[in-house]
Amino acid sequence: MRLDPTLATVESIEDFFARHKIIARGEDQDEAFRLELAATGRRRRVAQLDAAGDVVPGPSLSELVELLDKELRKVQIDIDGQVAWGNIDLGEVDVEWDDLDGTPDRVEPEVDEEGIEGPVPEFLEGPMLAISDVSFAQLPTLAASIESPVAAFDLDKANAILADVELAQRNLMVMPEYVIVLSTDPTGLDRPVLSIRQDSMRRSWNWQGELPNLEWVASSDVAAELSEAQLGAGAFVTRICADLPSTEPEKLRACLLGSPEDAGRAFIDAVGLAPEVADCLEGLLEARLVPGATVFEPKPFPERLQSSVAYEVAGQGRAKPGFWKIYRKLYLENPRAMEALASLQAGLGALAFAAGVKRWGKTSGKLLAVLGSGLAINAGTRILVTQWIQAALDNEGLSGRGSDARSDAEGSLNEPLTTGGQPSAGSHSSVLGAKDAE
Repeated sequence: MRLDPTLATVESIEDFFARHKIIARGEDQDEAFRLELAATGRRRRVAQLDAAGDVVPGPSLSELVELLDKELRKVQIDIDGQVAWGNIDLGEVDVEWDDLDGTPDRVEPEVDEEGIEGPVPEFLEGPMLAISDVSFAQLPTLAASIESPVAAFDLDKANAILADVELAQRNLMVMPEYVIVLSTDPTGLDRPVLSIRQDSMRRSWNWQGELPNLEWVASSDVAAELSEAQLGAGAFVTRICADLPSTEPEKLRACLLGSPEDAGRAFIDAVGLAPEVADCLEGLLEARLVPGATVFEPKPFPERLQSSVAYEVAGQGRAKPGFWKIYRKLYLENPRAMEALASLQAGLGALAFAAGVKRWGKTSGKLLAVLGSGLAINAGTRILVTQWIQAALDNEGLSGRGSDARSDAEGSLNEPLTTGGQPSAGSHSSVLGAKDAE
């Protein structure tokens, strides 16, 4: 905050950053000078150029505050978890440096209870798109928590999740390794909100534009290149493209710097989703009606559990797909052989139990009876669980066995469990095959 504009002039502020070669964007906003810096490492050191013109880590944020306080007159520098002078937004920059030398004072960044740095954005109440590594097996629970259908799509190595209402923030923003969220207002009264959580850091963009480079940064090719990639809209382009390699960077940058009214459709085009997803974000189409989507309807717990298990076994869950590939090969692809072996095991268990009962007076007889009953129960349980899982896969269209296989599965169970709702079978038989091939 410039407490005395005649003493803390815009020129003096820009001259400070030019003398120290600290890479920043900024502009004067009445009595405040708003800044955006690139910071890195545990000590939150800002990016600057050295004498050779290379990007290196400069002073830590606490050291920067001391420099500002020492060299500028009549300014107010606030520290609130992060260091701010007016409003300082912290970006990131990858540089090599020794993070262990010295022990200057540090200002710890503000984090929430989950250890994620950055303020939680205020999402809008309209349609929401989330792109993350959250698995399909988790989506039945998500649909139930928001009491609204959830449409899901495969996108790069991630899953795109679309809903007509705001998605549950806690489940969505905490569980995955990363998440990209676009929240929109179909009425057009509020700007869209784009939020990214990546590497335990959360950043938001709301289409209010980006700060310009400081004059010295604009005149330096090296500094301007880093600012373009790590500050402003470039920071979001860099992070989103890191998680979604098929994203077109120039289209995404144009989206972030373009009109808020066109942001949803431009974002969908940049990341490579179908135009109908944009229709949903604009309130023109329900999420469950978007072509090519796998739709998860809100269901009671038993049906929700069966759906989650089906996607887990199909390799669309938290466990590694290779584990479930072996399970399917052993238990599901050869059901007759599995049932025969289980029946043989159950028969041997029954014989052992009978022999143990006859010799109940002896210790060996008791042990034999316990072992026999355990074998019989294990075999019967395995048959029932396998049949239940196969029915779940068939109900979700994930078995790839077709209608004849579904009839066989239903014939093997007197009262098969059903999941309710209509599965999108075509989408996932092809996805399952692709993941197995990997």
